[in-house]
Amino acid sequence: MNHKSLNITATLLFTATAMTHAWAEDPYNYKKPRESQNWTTISLKTKTANGPDLPLVLLIGDSITVRYAAEVGTALKDKAYVSVLGSSKAADDPALLDEIKLVLRQNAYSVIHFNFGLHGSAGDLRTGLPVVIATLKRHAPNAKLIWATTTPCQKKDDAPDTDVIEKNRVAAEPIAEAGIVVDDLYTLVAKHPTKLWDGGGVHYTAEGTAIQSKQVAQAITPLLPVAPAAK
Repeated sequence: MNHKSLNITATLLFTATAMTHAWAEDPYNYKKPRESQNWTTISLKTKTANGPDLPLVLLIGDSITVRYAAEVGTALKDKAYVSVLGSSKAADDPALLDEIKLVLRQNAYSVIHFNFGLHGSAGDLRTGLPVVIATLKRHAPNAKLIWATTTPCQKKDDAPDTDVIEKNRVAAEPIAEAGIVVDDLYTLVAKHPTKLWDGGGVHYTAEGTAIQSKQVAQAITPLLPVAPAAK
């Protein structure tokens, strides 16, 4: 084997070793249990061909978010274009970070309204939420962030949803440390004079969804960039 062949072989070995090392630094935890109905939905909205130049808003969350997203888009119709990333993954699932980064690479968002709570445990949230926050700040450094508290599930005899209460307690510390605005959807639902759940006790009636979408739009509006005055 001549020196040229030796150099090529050494280069290939170095490249393969470096790639293997890079992959080893970011492994997927395929053994982490996921729910049997593991899903992701993405709907990205941007300026249309002849549409106004409005800021972009991203909603991130679970099926609760997906259900109120369309109504939020309608409420902000003349103020922003609203996109949604919905996922059943827990906050500490590394694949969730890939989904977030995939969406953030498409557009520069002015406001990101996000929540992770119904899926996974309080421990998952404790581990994963600081990483999610860091990911949002790194890949969307100019976006204003809003954390939505997790909505409660309906319990027998209208008992408090202690699981969600604990998740919201766990989330409060990293959210406060990061100086992120809070949209308290939990209190909106839990303290509402009428029961807003549908028959399943997790999702909401049309009225419940409308009430949530109205508050989400109200939380987002003051954080939207002010349009320059017309000359």
